Amino acid sequence: MAHPLEDRLNLDILENICYGTGVEVNISALAQTFKRHRNTIKEQVSALFEHRILDRPIFPFLWLYKEYPMLLVVRADLPRTEKVDRFLKEDGHIFGAFYVRDEEFNTLLIEFFKDLHSYVEWRKNIVLRDRIPPRENRFPSQALFFSSENIVKYQPYSPISGMEERIRRGERLELNGYRLNSLCFQIMKKLVLGEGIRTNENTLAQKLDVHRKTIERRIADLVHAGVVSHPACRFPKFFVPPDHILVFYLVEVKKSIDRIISAVGSDPAIPMALETNIGRYNLLLFGAFITVEDSFRWEEQYEARFPDSIGAMKKIYLSPQMTASIDQQKVSLNIIRQRKEALAGGRAGGAARPRDD
Repeated sequence: MAHPLEDRLNLDILENICYGTGVEVNISALAQTFKRHRNTIKEQVSALFEHRILDRPIFPFLWLYKEYPMLLVVRADLPRTEKVDRFLKEDGHIFGAFYVRDEEFNTLLIEFFKDLHSYVEWRKNIVLRDRIPPRENRFPSQALFFSSENIVKYQPYSPISGMEERIRRGERLELNGYRLNSLCFQIMKKLVLGEGIRTNENTLAQKLDVHRKTIERRIADLVHAGVVSHPACRFPKFFVPPDHILVFYLVEVKKSIDRIISAVGSDPAIPMALETNIGRYNLLLFGAFITVEDSFRWEEQYEARFPDSIGAMKKIYLSPQMTASIDQQKVSLNIIRQRKEALAGGRAGGAARPRDD
């Protein structure tokens, strides 16, 4: 059987649903769930999007971690010019970019690649094509290499549990200048968990000129194959709700690593974690916190919970104001479009797109 990404119709569908075409909030379903008028639900949903609290729903492209299994965190010295900013926003391997002050470096990049060879070739080409300055005009970058196969937690929605706890304590929840009432928060929770979202197969069928049932069947097959997950809304800033800070942690775990990983797995402050082997560090964590003080308290709690288990810790704080570029679908869409180009050029298998199954 042909690979799902070696079929043109599958790729056309993926390009649309991973971008968000034909993926909608199901206002009627939410109204029924909360027993509220459709207009009330619609107003709350619109506020979440208009205030950039959530991105509009998409099908997350899980195959990213199969196609590009090498994750890099790169400390770089790059000039803040319009040309470099455009490169950070457009390049199909750069998942996120942050302005930092870290020794001689001023930029932190999160990148995905197929393997070491493709990374080295990419590095050469971006200099040859004048996307970034040559090495003699900047400090050489430092890259940390990680494998997606070592991911022990991947829950982009994880911080929602911490926000819910704040509400239970009676705290006011305000994001991007918008105060969320109880209904608005519960709607947001549903959307990040992938509930209250529908696929408009008719829209996709008309755009791609195939039968609606074909669209429905193909999407079900892609979900079943693990190419995409069910649709959901995401926070705009890489796992982090608005007005939160992202903390990049490298942690030395001296003992009880299985217990610590288990604790991280149920910790709402940690949306993503990987086992690694970087010098003395063997755990990579991405943390989401309201303030720097909250991150200190989190560290103290783990040290108290696991005495003599946690050694050195290297961390970089990344606030929303430091974000140069994050487009959570850019890398995924780049993979899909490259697959389409390969098919068009005859470099991959797969028959011409059928009109119907």
